[in-house]
Amino acid sequence: MIKTITQAARYVDRVGFCLLFPIKGVRLPSLWAAVKGRSPRNFNLVADWDSTAMQLWEWKDELPRRRLCWFGRYFHAKKSLLSLKFLPCFYRLAGNSGATNDHERLFREGQLTADARALCEHVHKHGPQATLELRYALAWVSKKQNARFKRALAELQSRLMIVHWGVKAETRAWESVVYELTPRAFPQAVRAARKLAPEEARRRIAAQYRKLVPSAAPADAARLFGWPRADAEAAFR
Repeated sequence: MIKTITQAARYVDRVGFCLLFPIKGVRLPSLWAAVKGRSPRNFNLVADWDSTAMQLWEWKDELPRRRLCWFGRYFHAKKSLLSLKFLPCFYRLAGNSGATNDHERLFREGQLTADARALCEHVHKHGPQATLELRYALAWVSKKQNARFKRALAELQSRLMIVHWGVKAETRAWESVVYELTPRAFPQAVRAARKLAPEEARRRIAAQYRKLVPSAAPADAARLFGWPRADAEAAFR
């Protein structure tokens, strides 16, 4: 039974990659189900919000801050956890070089939007930044600009360029998420990523995915990881 953050980190290490809470249609284990010790079938975050969910909500902020795993919106843009063993594989496949200013190269090559570049540049220059700090620094303060901010965040997290890095009390309401550059937060994982060939990274991920979901097919991996179908089939072979 998982009762401590250390045990939660060991679970993420064991499965390699997972969701924080179960997501319908996403065939991956979740930390919530592991803590609860039961099937995530018919999970509803509102109806199932209890002391366990609250504990997980706190752990999600502390796990990356302790450098125990990567956390952010990754699989289907949902809250996801990647172990330090598999972070290099996913990071390599995202096309990142590992440089802290990699956003400049990706922007020049047309692989990153101007908004994502601006957000990443501010974190690069000023260190870990909380949500409101970022929005005001970039002058994205209106409701419409907040949507713009969220799109840039989603883009950077989908490329694993930034990571949740704890929280900060900016108002009397909920605490705000703090964001940091992945290369600064997990330099060893980024260095390991540079040594990986894309084919090897996919092979390792596919092998672990088949352990987690024995009935998984290449098409499932292609949808979940965003791989070309031919690459997924090669990885499964």
